[in-house]
Amino acid sequence: MYILKSDLMTYAMNSKGEVCSIINGYNGHEYCVKPGETFKLIYREGEQEERPVFGSLQTPEITADGNKLTVVYSKLISDNRELDIKLIFNYELSGDTLTTSYKVENNSDVLVAEVQFTPLSGIHSLNGNPKADYIMWPKTQGLKVAAPALSDLSTYAGYRKYERHDFLHTDLDCLYPGGASMQYYVLCNDDEGIYVGCHDKTHQTICMHVERNVKDNTLRIGINKYPFAEQGETYVSEPIVYTMLNGDWHLGAKIYRKWSESIGWKAPDSPEWAKQFQGWLRCIFRTHHGEYNWKYKDIPRLFDQAQEYGLNTIFVLGWPKGGFARRWPDYVVDPEQGGAEELKKAIDYVHSKGGKLLMFLSYFLIDRKSDFYTKEGGDSATIKDIWGEEIPFRETYCGEATYRKLPNQPMPMFGSCPGSDLWEEKMKKSANYCLELGADGVLYDLGGMLPYFCFSKEHDHEKPNFSYATKDKRFAALRANVRSHGTERIISQEHCVDIFAQSMDIIHSTGFHASGVPRNKKQMLEYFRYTFPEIMLTNRSMGMDEDNYVENINYTFIYGLAYDMTIYRCCGDLNDIPNYAAYMSQAIKLREKYSKYFYGGKFIDTDGVSVDSSAFRFKTYLSAEGELGAAVWNWSDDEATVIFTNDKTGNSIPVTLKKNEITFVEL
Repeated sequence: MYILKSDLMTYAMNSKGEVCSIINGYNGHEYCVKPGETFKLIYREGEQEERPVFGSLQTPEITADGNKLTVVYSKLISDNRELDIKLIFNYELSGDTLTTSYKVENNSDVLVAEVQFTPLSGIHSLNGNPKADYIMWPKTQGLKVAAPALSDLSTYAGYRKYERHDFLHTDLDCLYPGGASMQYYVLCNDDEGIYVGCHDKTHQTICMHVERNVKDNTLRIGINKYPFAEQGETYVSEPIVYTMLNGDWHLGAKIYRKWSESIGWKAPDSPEWAKQFQGWLRCIFRTHHGEYNWKYKDIPRLFDQAQEYGLNTIFVLGWPKGGFARRWPDYVVDPEQGGAEELKKAIDYVHSKGGKLLMFLSYFLIDRKSDFYTKEGGDSATIKDIWGEEIPFRETYCGEATYRKLPNQPMPMFGSCPGSDLWEEKMKKSANYCLELGADGVLYDLGGMLPYFCFSKEHDHEKPNFSYATKDKRFAALRANVRSHGTERIISQEHCVDIFAQSMDIIHSTGFHASGVPRNKKQMLEYFRYTFPEIMLTNRSMGMDEDNYVENINYTFIYGLAYDMTIYRCCGDLNDIPNYAAYMSQAIKLREKYSKYFYGGKFIDTDGVSVDSSAFRFKTYLSAEGELGAAVWNWSDDEATVIFTNDKTGNSIPVTLKKNEITFVEL
């Protein structure tokens, strides 16, 4: 037995290299109920693309030195075959934190593609009740995975049943950067937990990984990395950190935020109008199937309508020649919509009313029929996958017909690689074009897209796992380019990813598509909001129509989100949803009344406040002056009274609200 022990954590390993004890020193709870495998390596050989090496079948050499363990596998065995691959795993315990890393030395003739490192394994529950446990998971802005040791985790990861080895284990997997908004997760209950943080400053693609053994309902928790180490190559991992928590996931959020700041993360310095952004009316002017919803001359009317209800920004899609999702990235104004002069005139009108106009660009998609692809070398900018093919992104918006959508594959475009210098320059030029027309900013659609591996040799990445590693720096360059047109100009993107968000003034969120989001127990927006409260997020897809509009607005209010009014999927205006528009206007006025909390302050989830009932849903905010307030929604079925208490001062205020009524309480 090899033991690392402090007052706040104990970690023990047997002679086979299996973890056999994990004790949270804050409460003495033993988390490991059976010896657990700590790694699985995947190599590729010829046509056999996923050959596994199981850690439990290997023979390690283990040395202990004070608070450190070193576990060495000089050779690996796979199907009774010896592979000349050396693995060195390092463990160091300090206080409540186990810091791990490893090295792969590949002297074999196979490709080491993946290492699944799970040094915390054999976990059934934290306090003896697995139903009380949950995982705070960073997919989109946050998901809550209840009772993970008892759940089919593949359903959260998006796999179909038995698409993987579900008869052995079901897995929770999410790639970063993109897909996942942050590179940490927390296994916890309401009183204790384990922080799992990939403290990887390289921003290479990694995979958050939880594996549930379906035979005994035990968990392995860790991080997957992708060395792509060929013969003669060595891969050294960045640290992966495991911290015992004397509380729930909020403690993990603080650890990750502190680490992020230590490697240079900073909140964006946005112009005041973006800091107080209430939302936009999002409109597709020319559709995917060629019809015109509006033309440039309609912009003043649409803006006036938006401003009447409290929105000061119009976001224009389908503005280029060809319309929405056609010939991207050939972004030129459409003569049929009125040409450049008509568009400039409309933008000038918006500005005369104190408003803003944003224009759409796609950061990810390339049409093979575009001039960029056929004449400007754009074919070199696309992602080349493991099979040497370009990656299609298929989507068909349709009108009245069925013949385009049902009996045909979706209309394809193809993914660009952020490691392409040519693509970066095209994105700068496209933004310049919009800003020179007078736009107040651009949104880069699909900006936080899933981090696909690119195997092209023409880009800045030497290995596929580094395909997105410089994307944060490229976004910083795009931000500088936008700012060169004026300090009031802004940059925004679709999808929420922490390292990209620091370059963005507005993040067009995802993850609100699930049915009944305001009451969906899986959606945990507070996970990202608490970790990075400075980031301005939209309420993506919660303003499409009047279905459930009261609860959608109430949810938007308490979480401090901006309105994404994408009526009828960007083909309608606010006159089409008068009830939504009227109630939204009321909610915006209430938020403006307490702007020092929402815009000058900080979202702190429910910190600092206690209540005597669960009848109300609330989120707390801390003003710059240190004042505490709560945005409150009565989501119960009846009128109710709840007493709110400031935990620090003891000040208590009774609040009475009717069903689905909202308010703000200063404490």
